[in-house]
Amino acid sequence: MQNLKAKTILYFFPGSKSSFVAKDIRLLSKHFNIKEYSFKTQNKKLILWELIKQKTFILFNIFSSSIFIIKFGGYWSLIPVIIARAFGKKSIIITGGTDCVSFPQMHYGNFQNKYLGWFTSLSFKYTNRIIALHPSMIKSDYLYHDCSYNQQGLEVHIPNLRTPYSLAYNGYDSEFWEKSNEKQQLSFLTVASGLGEERRRILKGIDSILEIASEFPNYIFTIVGTDSTEIREYPNNVILKPKANAEELIEYYSKAQFYLQLSMSEGFPNSLCEAMLCECVPIVSNVASMPFIIDDSGFVLERKDKNLLRELIQTAIESDTDTLGKKARKRIADNFTEQERERKLIEAIELTIMNK
Repeated sequence: MQNLKAKTILYFFPGSKSSFVAKDIRLLSKHFNIKEYSFKTQNKKLILWELIKQKTFILFNIFSSSIFIIKFGGYWSLIPVIIARAFGKKSIIITGGTDCVSFPQMHYGNFQNKYLGWFTSLSFKYTNRIIALHPSMIKSDYLYHDCSYNQQGLEVHIPNLRTPYSLAYNGYDSEFWEKSNEKQQLSFLTVASGLGEERRRILKGIDSILEIASEFPNYIFTIVGTDSTEIREYPNNVILKPKANAEELIEYYSKAQFYLQLSMSEGFPNSLCEAMLCECVPIVSNVASMPFIIDDSGFVLERKDKNLLRELIQTAIESDTDTLGKKARKRIADNFTEQERERKLIEAIELTIMNK
């Protein structure tokens, strides 16, 4: 891998710097000079002002930069893509998941919003390369639940998309994410935030967890990232915990026997992979990358159905959880490393710079 320190990346991302944004910047900083730009998205009334500020930043830095990288498609991705083309620079958009789908019933996904969908569509059409977390971000069948689309992905929502794409799975530090405690028997964990809205609870599968928990009163279901102001009614065997930092999450993951990720839509969920590294047995919905991530180390809920979920939990409880937990850890540790993500990101950037 050649040293590219002489080249400068303008790196754009929405909102505050999340852990996965920080990780990519850390990995890329080994090879490039990085200039970051955070596009504030909280107040939609200020989007135009944010676009003006972003344009000013780009024009001030464009002649010293080699390539633009944009985390996710959205309002913040179009101006960098267009200016890059106008000045003979290259741009890459890294998908996230939300920017590849449309679920009108839940008001979720970039393409269910007319204006956001327009910005997203043009961004992906005119960027030089897409880096996808998983092939399902490009196109996949959607069988988990009845919705407006039985397929999801960029090629579904952007007709005649011709932009080349590369794959770069998320990567994790298996030395950091490691079991530190004994497992609590019959314990289930999920991590999710922003659960004050019903549609968000449905999106993250929390509705399914609350519904099924009452049928297993002797099992413990813990939801990290929320409290009783957001979820007001829940069974006695459901425990709500506030948002946790990484060290606290290790403790939660280490104690949980199973990790539930029953989302209606996902990209490449970090919490699932972190939990698997801490030897949680995964139980996931048949959505996007998740069946691929867990492979044969856990259980897949094929359809959003209470009866199927009840049967699946019973099957999981009766399984060899120690063996599956170790298999789950090995699955992530062997296949989704930070080093491999770094290699794939650099490879995609080099191909783009060389116009291949």
